[in-house]
Amino acid sequence: MTNETTFQAVIRSASLWHIWSRLGLQDVRLKFRRSAIGPAWPFVNLAVMVLSIGFIYANLLGQNPREFIPYLTIGMILWGYLTSSIVDGGNALIHAEGYIKQISLPIYVYIFRSFVSISVTTLITMCAFVIVAAMYRVPLGPATVLAVPGLVMVMAASLLLITIFAHLNARFRDVAHIGAVSMQVLFYVTPVIFPAALLRHRRDLSLVIELNPMYHLLEVVRQPLLHAAAAGWHSYAAVAAVIAVLAVTAAAVIATFQRRIVFAL
Repeated sequence: MTNETTFQAVIRSASLWHIWSRLGLQDVRLKFRRSAIGPAWPFVNLAVMVLSIGFIYANLLGQNPREFIPYLTIGMILWGYLTSSIVDGGNALIHAEGYIKQISLPIYVYIFRSFVSISVTTLITMCAFVIVAAMYRVPLGPATVLAVPGLVMVMAASLLLITIFAHLNARFRDVAHIGAVSMQVLFYVTPVIFPAALLRHRRDLSLVIELNPMYHLLEVVRQPLLHAAAAGWHSYAAVAAVIAVLAVTAAAVIATFQRRIVFAL
């Protein structure tokens, strides 16, 4: 399949937004079917986790809870989003096997479907940050709106990760599991539950931050929301580079595996 044909399939899939958006929202509803509080469970889960470890880690790390808990909350939300993009997104085509084999729709419809489901769940958990930000009086300013383009960049990375892992996992079923283990390792070396400043003061560990693409993906959203200031220019440059690498990787994966998807499922 040529690049032009692939591009046309993506455009046609995007034009079918009324299908994949409804399927994605239906996935969210079905996930919490017959639950007393329904889709609010991701919000409750995050709130319990932040309250459980927030004060403990603030004391262990010598941080002010008024600054640390909002920092922890938004970090956990964004990290969960990226992790779900790899783990849940990796099953996007596998879960759509029945549709793919019976209905003549471009497979990118199911990529977009997974993207909607994961993104909507993340937006629900963002309510926890809004509450925390109000409680701890997180500063607002004109630069706070820079969180929007930052979030768009993170969402672009999410969509590309879903595309890559959905294709790979359809062929090699261990890929999503490997991705989950890799994200677990990265979690402990990325400033999510500890401030980046703790490592910056040590020259031998500062590169762990600066060369970590996950850190920069968090920063382009975290800095505007927490400090009403833009992230460093190097963070935006790093995220742009990450998106470019993911886009090239996605194109290569599509070119290699797209024709074989039906047979791999």
